[in-house]
Amino acid sequence: MDPGLVRAVKKQLGPLAVEERGPLLEGWVHTLLRAYAEERELFDEIFYWSPTQAGAIEIDFLLRRGRSFLAVEVKSQRRFTPSLLAGLHAIADLPGLVRRVLVYTGDRELRTPEGIDVLPVPRFLEAIKVGRLWP
Repeated sequence: MDPGLVRAVKKQLGPLAVEERGPLLEGWVHTLLRAYAEERELFDEIFYWSPTQAGAIEIDFLLRRGRSFLAVEVKSQRRFTPSLLAGLHAIADLPGLVRRVLVYTGDRELRTPEGIDVLPVPRFLEAIKVGRLWP
């Protein structure tokens, strides 16, 4: 269930608690991906990925289009740190993986030496809108 909807039903309309930001941002990105899925043929399937049952390392969205995969990890942090990339490092050897993207609330766009694209939310949205999410 959407955390934003749950907040509204409970009449919690004030500022977000720190622990709410991540799930709300992930939910918004999921909604965005689904909205553009048909219009832009953004993906054939969308998955959650974790190499273990524990789920300590995971990828929020693994998009499949044909035989290619695109991994998207969403973080609500405003400051980029390499620790945000753990899941994207863990999925690096997935056959067919063509791009890894970290979406975060900061304002600095960069590409890591390992080829992971770090995109602020507005740049991620722009990439979807103009059809540049997939390489």
